[in-house]
Amino acid sequence: MKKILIMFLLGLFLAPAFAQKNKKDIVYLKSGGIIKGQLLTYDAEIVKINSAGNEWVFKVADIDSVSRSSTFAKIPRESNLNKDYFFNTSMGVLVGSSANNQKAPFSFMTAMNYKVIDKLYLGAGLGAEFLDETYMPVFGQIQYKFRDTKFTPFVNFQLGYLVSIEDTRHSQSAVYYDYSSSYYPYPQSNEQLNNKGGLFINPSIGFQHSSSDNFGWFFSFGYRHHQLNYSGKDGYKLETNISRLSLNIGFIFN
Repeated sequence: MKKILIMFLLGLFLAPAFAQKNKKDIVYLKSGGIIKGQLLTYDAEIVKINSAGNEWVFKVADIDSVSRSSTFAKIPRESNLNKDYFFNTSMGVLVGSSANNQKAPFSFMTAMNYKVIDKLYLGAGLGAEFLDETYMPVFGQIQYKFRDTKFTPFVNFQLGYLVSIEDTRHSQSAVYYDYSSSYYPYPQSNEQLNNKGGLFINPSIGFQHSSSDNFGWFFSFGYRHHQLNYSGKDGYKLETNISRLSLNIGFIFN
């Protein structure tokens, strides 16, 4: 009975060690292949595994996942933040200025962006904005992402031109008449001014999250400055400068 008890206790201690020794790491490839063996290197760039005396080396981009000695560990997948191009579409408001009748004009923009160098992208796009008049922003932008991860802060700079969709606006002016050596204003309305559009700049900072390989979202806030130009009769010209805080939420996809 003692011998049986001793053998049973030894079995309890030795079985886990034996099982651990025979556990194998498993590399699952995106192509569908499975490699079992001992994991030698496992980092953000390569995965190296020894299988039956042969060493296999794979790029992270070719790996779907890795199971390491029964403890599953997911290889970080390449997110759309690290690809050569992406599209972004945003909606937002421009707040903080009394120089425009609209307290918080709506802004919609979409752009296509290409990677120039690591983490730096150049893009171009257009959109729609509803100030006192309706405009179509046509712009170029440069964006720098601080990390090649699914969540990253970024800085963005837009420079463009607001193309007028509405040709004219109505202005209210005053004409003065002389009555008993005093001047009295008499309002004259419905004066038409030709809307010429104007330049705008928009530096901003934000945060971006990639929820899958091909889709993500972002939030940004920045400083927006417009310079809008109008012309009227007899060579009359009007320049309106508007500075606002821009708040945007949007989506990224490719």
